[in-house]
Amino acid sequence: MLRDLPLKAVYRTESDSILEDFYIPALSQAVTYDRAVGYFSAGMISYAAQGLSAFVENEGKMRLIIGGELAPEDAEAMQEGYDTRALVAKFGDLILRTFDSVSDGLFERRLEVLSFLIASGRLDVKLALKRRGMYHEKIGILRDRSGDGVVFQGSANETANALVPDFNFESVNVFKTWQPELADHFQPYVQGFETLWKNQSRNTLVLDFPEAARDRLVRIATHVRFPTPEVEIDLWRKHTRADRSHVEIEDPKIPVTFGGAPFQLMEHQRGALQKWKAAGLTGVLALATGAGKTVTSIYGAVKLYEQTRRMFLVVAVPYQNLADQWVATLRDFNITALRCYANSADWSDEMSRLVTLYETGAISFACIVVVNRTLQSERFQQMLAQIPGDQLLWVGDECHHHSSAGLRAALPEHAAMRLGLSATPEHYLDVEVTDRLLSYYGQIVDTYTLADALRDGVLTPYDYDVVLVDLTDEEVDEYRKLSDQISRLMAQTGEKNADAPGDDRLKTLLMRRARLLGAAANKIPALRSLLVEREPEPMTLFYCGDGQTEDDDTGVAMRQIELVSKEIHKLGWSNSHFTSRESRVARVEILDHFRLGLVDALVAIRCLDEGIDVPACRSAYILASGRNPKQFIQRRGRILRRAPGKTSARIVDFVIRIPDDVAEDSPIERQLLVNELKRVAEFARLARNSAAAIRTLEPILERYDLHHHLV
Repeated sequence: MLRDLPLKAVYRTESDSILEDFYIPALSQAVTYDRAVGYFSAGMISYAAQGLSAFVENEGKMRLIIGGELAPEDAEAMQEGYDTRALVAKFGDLILRTFDSVSDGLFERRLEVLSFLIASGRLDVKLALKRRGMYHEKIGILRDRSGDGVVFQGSANETANALVPDFNFESVNVFKTWQPELADHFQPYVQGFETLWKNQSRNTLVLDFPEAARDRLVRIATHVRFPTPEVEIDLWRKHTRADRSHVEIEDPKIPVTFGGAPFQLMEHQRGALQKWKAAGLTGVLALATGAGKTVTSIYGAVKLYEQTRRMFLVVAVPYQNLADQWVATLRDFNITALRCYANSADWSDEMSRLVTLYETGAISFACIVVVNRTLQSERFQQMLAQIPGDQLLWVGDECHHHSSAGLRAALPEHAAMRLGLSATPEHYLDVEVTDRLLSYYGQIVDTYTLADALRDGVLTPYDYDVVLVDLTDEEVDEYRKLSDQISRLMAQTGEKNADAPGDDRLKTLLMRRARLLGAAANKIPALRSLLVEREPEPMTLFYCGDGQTEDDDTGVAMRQIELVSKEIHKLGWSNSHFTSRESRVARVEILDHFRLGLVDALVAIRCLDEGIDVPACRSAYILASGRNPKQFIQRRGRILRRAPGKTSARIVDFVIRIPDDVAEDSPIERQLLVNELKRVAEFARLARNSAAAIRTLEPILERYDLHHHLV
């Protein structure tokens, strides 16, 4: 019962874990729960559902009031006596967009608890709209089976990007109804809630919860993964952990939850680790992008440490944003990794301390995440050489980068345990490059293809739409001129493969022509025509080229990424750039805003091609693409990753029609066309609507007798 709990009068995040110390203990004793929270947002939905994982086990019932802002035109319509149905429908659309715009494990689990209560008839929800200003009150009223109650009034820091405000500063004042001397404090809250619920407040309009939103929650409840209080607490703790500049030494362990659900290794991950172990703890795992390479390797490291009780884990990655993702995932396994990148002053002394502690036996486990640039530095190499090789587990993520001569020389030859991770370990043209990579890591010990991942439900099914785009007359002239120059130069130099030219002049010409195709002017109106009738879609990527296109409004040449951003903004899409021009800190913030639904779209060039994790992405528009298969394999994997609430994905590919006379007269042009079709075929082959994509390409396939390339 509530009387039996050691409840405090005030809880504050500075000194208390409010979820663990108050919400879950109190809700575990309650059978009724009245709750009112501030303005409607994803954060307030999550805030209202704190601790409900403990409440549902009591067969209790809940009433929830969520605040909202009444727009001036809506308030005027109400005064004139208009029907409230249009207003309810408007807020229903807002609620549905909010549900769709967020991808976060804890938010999803809390939403599922609310959906379960609604579907079982144990939760009623109403909207409170103030005629002036915004409804902000945050109160709760709990009662147990004996009739005792607890009334609390809370204050959360409601920042715009707070998905769950309980992660920011919060304080809760608690009043016990069995203490009559406190009646003057808690009774106004009890009476105020009842007045609101009955829509008797003078300045606030209270509406029933929109049916469309209620129906969505009921549908969610049909496949709910019901979270226990232990799961909610575990997710909450992961969110509240702060970055640590000083590495805390702890034993790694398998997490209780991962990605918002109870942790469980998938069969293909377990099989990959078994093959790596059978190969003597060396080799490359060629797992499809999105199939869980990071988790597979960390799980393997933890299990290996549990057997050996001594390990120094070093993970090498190509980029800082990818390194940050590794650090976050390692933290889920109770591993605090030292970040060896950016300024050497930030990591050099701490790495020296870790290595010394490990060498002297003071600690039995340590972990470092290093970017390839730092890996090649003299200071890092000196300290890396001090780590005992028989206890060093070296993990190379996106390990195909280590096939370059410079990086290959920086890899630790004394490491006894080596694990390479890459969806594309084999170079698409150069066997020597592949051999250089495998000479360090060992053979490819396991392959798990995208077809395997789609078949097993590891990745999201997708639709693939092809948009054929013609060049303008000016672009056709420029394309012919560049093609003639390329043909003459190839004849002069004896080059036979335009995909891997050795001549720098030829490389420059091919790059200019690729940039021309990538930034073709007609792609912008084609994109506009696709989007003009569509509402902005959260979780969308736009891949652009690095060329320039003339702006129809000003006649001034603009980078394609700037023009795409401008066009979709005019159509109501909020968007952010994600390129190498943004700082590392800015990119982290941009990705957070994308995940929280604060921006609809990311407009990128190449920064999202490799490693960066955006599982929430549901749609992608590819306006420019390179010839290297690695790029489109990585891009497709970015889009198809599983995420809470994501059931399918969509890829829209803008493909240039090469001028007929140019392609017919030149074997080189025909080969380039074939290479482009191979990329399209790779996307289309495994799509749910592959037949429709191929039908779009039918005129080109017929003209050049290229059907066999789509088999």
